[in-house]
Amino acid sequence: MSSKLALLDRDGTLIEHVHYLSDPEQVRLLPETVEGLLALKRLNFRLVLVSNQSGVGRGYFDEHAVHRVNERMQELLRPHGAELDLMLFCPHAPQDHCPCRKPKTGMAEQACQLLSANLKGAIMVGDSDCDMELAQALGIPGYRVGTPQLPGLAGLLHQL
Repeated sequence: MSSKLALLDRDGTLIEHVHYLSDPEQVRLLPETVEGLLALKRLNFRLVLVSNQSGVGRGYFDEHAVHRVNERMQELLRPHGAELDLMLFCPHAPQDHCPCRKPKTGMAEQACQLLSANLKGAIMVGDSDCDMELAQALGIPGYRVGTPQLPGLAGLLHQL
């Protein structure tokens, strides 16, 4: 059985949303993150972070800060066996019109290339309009967390 891709937003989906997060000490997993990621792994999904990080493009922090935050998230996931397979981010500001900035498809295309995968059976999980717009642009199902239908990631299992 081939693996499918679960494209996952970071802030507000996997971890608590902190405006322009750059300090790894502020990383807090959302309550259902571990359970949801483990369920996705059991369903043979490869877990791929796709995150807009315009704080870099706006000059608020550098790419190293994003890597440190992402690594802290992995450190919190690792003891549970819920690590992500790939972490991608777009460091550009919206006005840069970058092809990797969600809802454009560049990060998803990069994930497919890096993981020798395709979008057959893929899903997008996020908490914002741009996450759902990315799913639509890719022609894959989009699941929005933080809604009455899907308060957290663990509830995704019931919708797949």
